[in-house]
Amino acid sequence: MTLAIELKNVVKEYPGIVALDGVDLEVKKGSIHGFLGPNGAGKSTTMSIIAGLIPPTSGEVRVSGIDALKDQKALRSMIGILPETPPLYMNMLVRDYLQFCQKINLKREDASENVDEIIEKCGLGEVAGRLIGNLSKGYKQRVGVAQALVYGADTIILDEPTIGLDPNAISEMRSLILELKKEHTILLSTHQLHEVARICDEITIINKGKILKTGTLVEVQSEFSSVKTYEFIHQNFSEDIKKYLISKDYVSGVDTLNIQEDQKTVRIHINSNLDHRAELLSYLSREGGLLEFWERKLELEEIFKQVVK
Repeated sequence: MTLAIELKNVVKEYPGIVALDGVDLEVKKGSIHGFLGPNGAGKSTTMSIIAGLIPPTSGEVRVSGIDALKDQKALRSMIGILPETPPLYMNMLVRDYLQFCQKINLKREDASENVDEIIEKCGLGEVAGRLIGNLSKGYKQRVGVAQALVYGADTIILDEPTIGLDPNAISEMRSLILELKKEHTILLSTHQLHEVARICDEITIINKGKILKTGTLVEVQSEFSSVKTYEFIHQNFSEDIKKYLISKDYVSGVDTLNIQEDQKTVRIHINSNLDHRAELLSYLSREGGLLEFWERKLELEEIFKQVVK
């Protein structure tokens, strides 16, 4: 497993405040890694340390195997960051701004990325000659992403790239992030949890400066699925069927979620680690009218609320 980002026991202290308390984080190369937490959890502090913007009090930070705390020059061309508030100059043209960002951070011989190529990659071709201040919020965010790419970075940090965007702009940003994954590793911080579930390979949840959970969405869901929940749609669901289900030792509850014409959507709560699907399916099928049956996984939003409460 090749790691793009590796943090070991990272601590960041301010007078009277421990912002990060022994943070361990691994981001696999070529992945989109969701970094989640409530406001003030330590996300922005962690990402600023990874990008070399602020130093940690203690701990290790490696980017693509390089010690990021000792080799800041190498780090500069390895990682790009879109902060929550993009560092945009509103009175500059898009192309001029991106060229400016590249020139002040890299020597000419180190500039491996062509600005025009990045403009096309980020869908900025139509506005490349316009003032940044005159652009929509969605285009401004794209310019922010583009400035993170002009240094030739392999790893991109995106801090709330969809904040304040309308649904269409969010969809476009999602498509851009997925396109960037083809050539980059992406550490993504966002409060749009449904977007994280759609595009991220792994997630990490942080709160009060400590990492609480990390892994793939399936792994995190499984950890919170000690109580299984099944749902089904049935045309002949009755009180007799409900009484039969509740009579089972492994059933802790039966709820009717929706009644639509001649069919009902029902949820069964299971208090056993054993797999009872075959038995339930057999019974419900014998009663006639079973249309669908599935195991319900906790949504990321539900997991997030449980972890950070």
